[in-house]
Amino acid sequence: MNSLFCFHRIKLLSIRYLTEHWRRELVTLSVFLIAFTFIPRIVNTQNEQLSLFLFFLILFFGGARFTAHIFQEIHQPSEGMHFVHIPASRLEKYLFNGVITLIIYPCTCLLLYYGGNLLGNLFVPIMPSFLNYRVIEFSFSSLIPNYTLGKWLFQLLIYYAIFFLGSLFFKKHPTTRTFLAIFIIGCMLSLIEIFLIKIIFGGIDSLSIVGSDSSINIEINLEYLTHLMQNSRLASFIAYLAAFAQLLFFWIVSYLKFKEKQV
Repeated sequence: MNSLFCFHRIKLLSIRYLTEHWRRELVTLSVFLIAFTFIPRIVNTQNEQLSLFLFFLILFFGGARFTAHIFQEIHQPSEGMHFVHIPASRLEKYLFNGVITLIIYPCTCLLLYYGGNLLGNLFVPIMPSFLNYRVIEFSFSSLIPNYTLGKWLFQLLIYYAIFFLGSLFFKKHPTTRTFLAIFIIGCMLSLIEIFLIKIIFGGIDSLSIVGSDSSINIEINLEYLTHLMQNSRLASFIAYLAAFAQLLFFWIVSYLKFKEKQV
């Protein structure tokens, strides 16, 4: 413990994680592999869209649940004391759990996607015809949506960072509570954004609130907003900068909350 970061202790943390959670992870990964192997071929579709949808469903919702439970043990008195006394620094424990959620989990899902498709194609000749079992062509490029890979990765990192923080705040049902928190905060931010845009670029013409007959009549002049967004490179740079700032914010707050929990 003379140094803040040591790869040998990271290796020991990996061994400890696999020793304590290998059964749970094996069952989860087996379910993913079976889903990627059979479900896209049994359902009648013209292309691999369902397979891609299943992949993203697992990557986002399965990843959210995985990330939201990564620090679940520190909320329990006995398991929390065990975790605190592991001979590793806070930074090493934090980074190790971050690497599992941001790198190992997505890469494992990608390997299972390809493995399931390959295994499913091998089963095609022996499956009954009434199951509509067929060969599915797949490629890495088909996994990437129409927008850029960088934007997709930023959104995924921010998404996981939010649930990573939620795993530190919520003791029980962290996945559900984090989803609800995102929904409530998103609605509040959307309302604030709408009013700011209307006030800055259009102004409020009339505002009347009378019991259940509440009404807001607002006209927006988007000429200035359109002018500002004409430079697509500037807009793209601002979007990436904002995403990077959000990512740093969530990870820094998560680390500070993690230190607080350990103290």
